[in-house]
Amino acid sequence: MLLEDAGTERAIAMIADPSNSRNAARPADKSRAAVSIESLFVHRETVFRICLGFSRNYAEAEDLAQDVYLKAHRNLPRLKNPDMAQEWLFRIAKNACLDHQKTSRLRRLLLFQWTVRRPETRPAAGNGAAGDSASRPPHPGLSDLKAAVRSLPPKLREAFVLREYAHLSYEEIGAALDLKTGTVMSRLHRARAAVARKLQEIRHEQQ
Repeated sequence: MLLEDAGTERAIAMIADPSNSRNAARPADKSRAAVSIESLFVHRETVFRICLGFSRNYAEAEDLAQDVYLKAHRNLPRLKNPDMAQEWLFRIAKNACLDHQKTSRLRRLLLFQWTVRRPETRPAAGNGAAGDSASRPPHPGLSDLKAAVRSLPPKLREAFVLREYAHLSYEEIGAALDLKTGTVMSRLHRARAAVARKLQEIRHEQQ
């Protein structure tokens, strides 16, 4: 990766080890004096939970969280209201996750098309129970919940993830999604009801 400047290199080092921020907390210029990348690391755990809620994969969530902070570092000069830095960071996290989902869907589609055209790449049909058990999720209940969340419409899924995974307040979700608190509560109500219905459908199919 090509580093744009020394500030970017310092940000990458702090993503790997946030404790370095104590020694590196020196704003690069006046435009970043009010909000620095170091001051945003207090939200690192919440950013990770947002990424985990969207990606449902621990390793991917770690990579996404690092990408979020790199994007935040590069765009700090564009932050007009320092008092909204937290909400601004969460929006970056949400958008980074949505972009990742779009890219992942495209990769899966391309892989599917490639596999269909090359049937010899498919697993042999006679692998038996060993192959089935290797691919079976270790926690069916968690797998069902993830499938239910994944089935939500994007607007409902965003609100659900920010509330249930990142544990944001209604006001914080509203600021991150640019919604009124009442709209947030409505979307969460609909999302929870939809998840409950989907779980019932999945359990009924499994019986």
